[in-house]
Amino acid sequence: MERIRKISTVTYVTIAAFIMADLLFFGKTLSVNANSVTDEISITIPASCSLTNTVSSAHTATIETGVYQENIGETTFKVFCNDSEGFAVYAVGFTNDEFGNNTLKPTVVDNSNAVATGTVTSGNTSNWAMKLSAVSGTYAPTIHSTEENNSTYSFTNYHTIPSEYTKVASYASNTDVTTGSSFKSTYAAFISQTQLADSYTGKVKYTVVHPSSELAPIENIAQLTYMQDFKDLKADERTAVLNSMQYNTTYNLIDNRDNKTYQIARLKDDNIWMAENLDLGRTELTQDLTSQNTNLDTNVATITSLTFNGWIKTSGTQTYTSAELIPVAGTDSVSNTPYGTLYNYCAASAGTICTSSNSNDAASDLCPAGWRLPIGGSTGEFRTLYNLGDYSTPAKMRTLITGGGVAFTLAGSFYDSTPTNQDSVGLYWSSTRYNSSNMYLLSINASSVYPADGYSRYNGGVVRCVTKKPHILTVTYGVGVSNIQVNDVTVPDGGTIEVEEGFPYSITMTPSAGYGFTSWAGDSGTIESVGDRMTVYTAGNSDVVLTANASYVTTEIQNLSSSACTTTASYARDNRDNHVYTIKRLADGNCWMMENLDLGRTELTTDLTSSNTNLTNAVTASTFNGWKMASGYVANTVGEFISVEGTDPTSKTPYGTIYNYCATSANTICSAEEQNNDDATSDLCPAGWRLPTGGSSGEFQALYSLTDYNSNGKMRAPITSGGVALTLSGSPANLGSWGFYSSSTRPDNSNIYVFTLNASGIVYPYAKYNRESKYSVRCIMKTS
Repeated sequence: MERIRKISTVTYVTIAAFIMADLLFFGKTLSVNANSVTDEISITIPASCSLTNTVSSAHTATIETGVYQENIGETTFKVFCNDSEGFAVYAVGFTNDEFGNNTLKPTVVDNSNAVATGTVTSGNTSNWAMKLSAVSGTYAPTIHSTEENNSTYSFTNYHTIPSEYTKVASYASNTDVTTGSSFKSTYAAFISQTQLADSYTGKVKYTVVHPSSELAPIENIAQLTYMQDFKDLKADERTAVLNSMQYNTTYNLIDNRDNKTYQIARLKDDNIWMAENLDLGRTELTQDLTSQNTNLDTNVATITSLTFNGWIKTSGTQTYTSAELIPVAGTDSVSNTPYGTLYNYCAASAGTICTSSNSNDAASDLCPAGWRLPIGGSTGEFRTLYNLGDYSTPAKMRTLITGGGVAFTLAGSFYDSTPTNQDSVGLYWSSTRYNSSNMYLLSINASSVYPADGYSRYNGGVVRCVTKKPHILTVTYGVGVSNIQVNDVTVPDGGTIEVEEGFPYSITMTPSAGYGFTSWAGDSGTIESVGDRMTVYTAGNSDVVLTANASYVTTEIQNLSSSACTTTASYARDNRDNHVYTIKRLADGNCWMMENLDLGRTELTTDLTSSNTNLTNAVTASTFNGWKMASGYVANTVGEFISVEGTDPTSKTPYGTIYNYCATSANTICSAEEQNNDDATSDLCPAGWRLPTGGSSGEFQALYSLTDYNSNGKMRAPITSGGVALTLSGSPANLGSWGFYSSSTRPDNSNIYVFTLNASGIVYPYAKYNRESKYSVRCIMKTS
């Protein structure tokens, strides 16, 4: 969604100094000097645009319940603009009531009685929508589209009315100021059977700007209107906004979810904080909470206004699992700042941490988009603020911003009754986990400040949001690196991303064929493990460059001697496709591949023979390549495999490729159901390697029985942690939930033994599964 920036235009008129060199005197020329100077006048004409409207028919209608009515009135807008690059028109919907944007407001204000914006044409929800159409002619403008919930909608059709300024029309080149460009607006509404009879009014504001205004950079806090404007600021813009703010000074911004105005301030930690407690929920919302207006992680679903309004309580029930919030009346006796609203942690985390036992920090919360809960704990932002000394006592914490304080309040809490302890204690939630039932918070009372306290999640505390200056992470590729992803998004060689101080970012490198990962170079102090191709980078307080390095692997896995495989992990290259695998001698004394077989991800150009593969009869490259599938058709009699994208987040190992048993056995066990009488003696493992044996006395069971690997966690632990690095690579269903590993052993005619484990901690060392489904392959060095 594009932003509209506040601008100002100044007209300059320059008049040069006037000197008359030759004077006319009594009809005669009097030569004062032999030279002359020409006077010069210059003017600047600024780009300017104007917008007029003509109402063709008023936007008024009487609508029966249960009816959808289009084309409610018509207004023609005409734009006159002398900018050589044309113009842009933005629109935003609003009402003058106190509970939200984009509603048709009833005459008698009642939150449940408003008609919200939307495009539903039947059912139990009343709504209204807008549509634009270009007036044909020489200068017909372009009608734009907008993104909502990861989908694109055009304003040429009836569409949800924007809750923030959104580009709806434009013209890309100079227009005739006299003729102008025109477009029309119409509206539609659906009224449910349960809508109360009343008169309803709403507004949509249209604003025209010229492109030079539209593209002007954000350089000052005065250019922002909404709290949510911080969401789309670039790093240099956020820095400029921060630097434009004076210490001990407050600035006003609007939360576009409920139109409440908050004071914000730059504190001495050089972060921007809200100077008031969050008060979302004091009035019922009429719009949903989305990632566009609320700090919701991308995988968190929209919170409907109906759901959120159900969180508003008059008393608490001491619950981990249900979101509850209670608006508190009154103001702090020292800071004179309103108490705001109390939230249990299920509510504060936007409904994401709502279990009796929790192992996660909060990635989502109720702060406006572009803001978040502060980090807690001994190194968090509350502690940093406290350590500065400017805010290290209750008096300093509760002093107004203009007096050098933070304007914190003693807003109290709620337990299993109405709010209590107002003006006695203030409890400020952080995003950081303390233990399974508590979160870190800043606790303050009349005599003490505890910046890293722990507090039960079922109690009510307040929310004070923060936004921070981002830093730039530059990623560079060393020799032999083909791809780097940060949080699952590919960053090109030399590419940059914005990262926020103190936050972790998952980084994965993929080596080129024939290469193995060696190290990360750069700010290694903030990398979880410099020895892992998949690691976590925690952003520091400055810009940084990280480089992934790899080296060519000369050792061929087919020619590896047993003595060359040690208890220290090393690389070996498969000469069939140049894929590099990590190998290691485990505690059972056997040498194992520590990654899943990935043969087939790229098409082979060499046949599979006994010199490179554990088989007797050759499989041609064309036959093998034909086994690759895009989806999960299952068969016993035909070889099939699917390459699985991604890396297991626990084992930090690529998922690899999954194979049905006909493919796994190198086209040797491909009989129909209940017609197999043999264990596998051939398979897709490299020559000199083979499938592990299965069953109660097999090699998978023997490995699992050792104390080094006798749990799900040990089997899935990364190599650097002493684990086996097994993955939950699915079949292909259940990706991320289950992992299945083929053995060479047959329990009966229909099935094979499969080592199985899942995300819940279960391990089945020799489960029986059918041969047509697709499982991972982990090879072991052949000794017999």
